[in-house]
Amino acid sequence: MQFGRYGGPEEMSFGQHTLPKLAPGRIRVRVKAAAINPLDWKLRQGAMKVVTGWKFPQGMGSDFAGVVEEVGGGITYFRAGDKVFGTAEIRRQGAFAELVDADANLVIHKPASLSFSEAACIPIPAATAWAAIIGAAKAGPKSHIFINGCSGAVGSFAVQLARTYGARVSGSCGSSSTAAVKSAGVAPVFAYTDKAAISLNGPYDAVFDTLGTLPVSEGLKLLKPKGCFVDINPTPGRMLRGFVSGRYKLVFATTGFKDLPDISKIAAEGKLRSSIGLEVPFADALAAIKDAELGRRPAGRIVLLM
Repeated sequence: MQFGRYGGPEEMSFGQHTLPKLAPGRIRVRVKAAAINPLDWKLRQGAMKVVTGWKFPQGMGSDFAGVVEEVGGGITYFRAGDKVFGTAEIRRQGAFAELVDADANLVIHKPASLSFSEAACIPIPAATAWAAIIGAAKAGPKSHIFINGCSGAVGSFAVQLARTYGARVSGSCGSSSTAAVKSAGVAPVFAYTDKAAISLNGPYDAVFDTLGTLPVSEGLKLLKPKGCFVDINPTPGRMLRGFVSGRYKLVFATTGFKDLPDISKIAAEGKLRSSIGLEVPFADALAAIKDAELGRRPAGRIVLLM
């Protein structure tokens, strides 16, 4: 899947592409499943032109799982036939394809207990949640963490990681997701608009805003004196307000990629589960991505099957 210029869903198309000779430090994977992330269409829209550049066509897709077909020079920990999962770099997308070349540092062996679809759902959301919950919030048995948007891909992984490390988790979500997040151990669960109750339930050791909808000033008021507000949706205004406070922590998925081995281990133990809402054949990828981008998507992740 590719696009010939930045823009909306109409710019996507299927195309033929010949991969270059495999460079040292990279591996070539025959994709079995690829999970759709909002990042995928945001890059196509041009959200990170400074990184993705102006050379077209560009491939689409980040998170994938599949079977190693070829390894580049200097790699000793993968070999052809290994089952793996991982993510493509932002500047070299291309997981929505039959084959993808990836930096070997962003790929890891797939646990036998996970399907290809389950593994493909892990990299970006789980690495983001890890960077926020384990890296920034430092979740532990004495922690009380509030997660704004606890039912989404990042939010659900954040809940599972926080609880795995012994933290108490409260959160907010849409009414249709309340029952599911309660069953995941979030207590209490609030509506986004129930600000007074959210405040009374605190103060919190950390507030993790997965959606970018909680004003930083409001989030900071929910914290204990040494608490932190964790953000993954930076805007100039949010960053300025946050950094002035000294309790604002901005994290990205890239911060958590180094912890993929630990993430994979927890997933293999059944403590980190992917919620898959829809699996579709790769031939239907154009419509699936367009629907997701326009908000017409089921609860849970959408996975393309190759």
